[in-house]
Amino acid sequence: MKPRYLWILSGLILFAGIFGYLKYQDTLVPIPLASEQPLFVPAAPEYGQDEALLEALLPAGEKAEAFLENQSDLTLLERGAGGELIGQLLSDLAVTRHGRRWQLKVREGWHLQGGGSLDGARLAQAIGPAVARKGGELRVSNASTVELRFSARPLGLLAELGHWRVPGTGPFLRHGSTLKRFDGFIHGRAGMAGLELVTDPALLESRAWAQGMVAGRWAFTVFPGAMAPEDMAKVRLAPYDELRMGDGTVWFLSRRLRRLRPRVEDWPRTRLFGAWKGAMDLPYDPLGM
Repeated sequence: MKPRYLWILSGLILFAGIFGYLKYQDTLVPIPLASEQPLFVPAAPEYGQDEALLEALLPAGEKAEAFLENQSDLTLLERGAGGELIGQLLSDLAVTRHGRRWQLKVREGWHLQGGGSLDGARLAQAIGPAVARKGGELRVSNASTVELRFSARPLGLLAELGHWRVPGTGPFLRHGSTLKRFDGFIHGRAGMAGLELVTDPALLESRAWAQGMVAGRWAFTVFPGAMAPEDMAKVRLAPYDELRMGDGTVWFLSRRLRRLRPRVEDWPRTRLFGAWKGAMDLPYDPLGM
């Protein structure tokens, strides 16, 4: 064979090899997502107990804001108790081997609080700014799929998907510091009609806090850290359980609430969906209804 043909053949083989390698690197590989794990444990109230309008007292700040946000706007992914990835709003997730192209598919039939259902266009609108901050671009492939493209592998993107939110996807509609049940939530009816988060610093003053506790005013509240012995003696007799959180705060949780289990390691991610009022009525109506 003439040398010229050998060069051509070698070039073709090299080209085919490079093309095949690039094609291989651009192949989408599914990321396993846990399924059929109930993130939202349904409530089981007796008649009328799920109509409770509750009030909680927490100090204002980022954690109180995150707590409210977690009830109204859900993230794309969630970490399970064993660290597994759960597709909270995604049914499928895939990434190419070179890590520069990601494919996100939304769960079908997810109702939005503002009307309509979650689809690729709504997802793209919600996460577009976050994708741009990572230096990427996105396009809606079809009604349920969004594709993200980056010029270089984005570091930590998988973890960030657990923080990216879609507004109006949660079980409660939020109006400032007030939550109201959204009856169109895909997992069913929340166990309480609503909750108002009070952050008035005057009410966190020890005497006001103690008086509110003794009166049974709060569904849950945070210990203010300064308490006269006679006030604390009264609080100890109030129908609350003391719970120490991972960040050093101490919660007082009403025994009238059923199945509200705050996440000690990260209480802002506590879900209110499966909690409901117990058999004993709360004597205080915080929302005046």
